[in-house]
This record gives sequence, structure tokens and C-alpha cells, in this order.
Amino acid sequence: MAAWRDVERIAGGLSGARAGRAHEGSPTVDVGRHPFARLRWDDEGREILQYWSLDLASADALADRRDVFFAVYTFKVKVSIWAWLDRLDEDELTEILTDSWLARRGIRS
Repeated sequence: MAAWRDVERIAGGLSGARAGRAHEGSPTVDVGRHPFARLRWDDEGREILQYWSLDLASADALADRRDVFFAVYTFKVKVSIWAWLDRLDEDELTEILTDSWLARRGIRS
């Protein structure tokens, strides 16, 4: 069961990652000019991780895991995904954060 402190610890080990704040003040972990992890909360204070992907098929890939990944917003070139932090284990969280860092760091191959 993950929490925001785990996000900060894991993400902090990625090159160029630094703590930041979203426009309304919620904590983020940024790379370059962009957040790649953002803390949100539901009405009861449960922690939600917002992260990003370049996989435009993410909604289909996560469709059978709506108990964890409950919101997927697909845009022209990226996807914003919301997940319950307490439903992620450390391995999955590490994979998510690494992928989001890659998507948001602004380097294209």
C-alpha cells in the first residue's frame, strides 16, 4: 500500500526530479517545467496519484482495473491517469513514476 511519501522517495531518485507545487498548491514532483506526479485527494482525504503517459491506449489497457485506475483522460499526445495510491504496491508505483517521468521530461527520441 503506497502513500505520497513513497512517491516522493521513488521519484526523488530520478534524474532532474524536484519537489514542486501545482497551481492550487497541491504537491507535485516535477522534471523540467512539468509535473510527472501530482497528489490529489478525494472528499474523505484519500490520496490520489495523478500521472502521465504517452500511451494513448492507456484507457483500454487499464479498463479492467477501475478499482485502482479510476480516471483516464486522453489528450492529443498524452494521457493523464488518476490512481488510488493505497491500491499500488512499490513495484507498480516505481514503474508508473518512471514511465511518467519519461513522458514528461521533454526529451523525445
